[in-house]
Amino acid sequence: MLCGGSDLNNGRRFLAMLLLLISLTAYGAEMNNLGDYQWKSRLILIQSASETEGAVESLRDAHAELDDRDIIWFVNTGAGLVSNQARVSGGVEHDVNELFAKVRSEDRVLLIGKDGGIKSREPSLDLEAIFRRTDAMPMRIREMRTD
Repeated sequence: MLCGGSDLNNGRRFLAMLLLLISLTAYGAEMNNLGDYQWKSRLILIQSASETEGAVESLRDAHAELDDRDIIWFVNTGAGLVSNQARVSGGVEHDVNELFAKVRSEDRVLLIGKDGGIKSREPSLDLEAIFRRTDAMPMRIREMRTD
């Protein structure tokens, strides 16, 4: 076996679990799990830590840019989930917690595309980098052409 095979297997298991979460679909207006956002919204998931201090305020200040890119955000503060959604279901909170339990501890900020794939993993929140990365995505480029 090649060196790092265990990491590859762990990555595959993680991806399979993520795809399972994303593939779950609930019918109705309420978003009951992360999979309900697939093909509708991009997601920013943040695990609160000293590296992500001030994230909620930064995200709230950038609401116009986030809305333009169809980005929904969730910040796990340790005391609960904060979001730009009016209500966060227990299923979404469970999915976010489970996802952060599966990634490396230094991966505090996750960007998930509309297709459900993780597009970036970062130790801290850099909204400008997230906007650049999002704007370079093929689906986003098509969206900007039609707007």
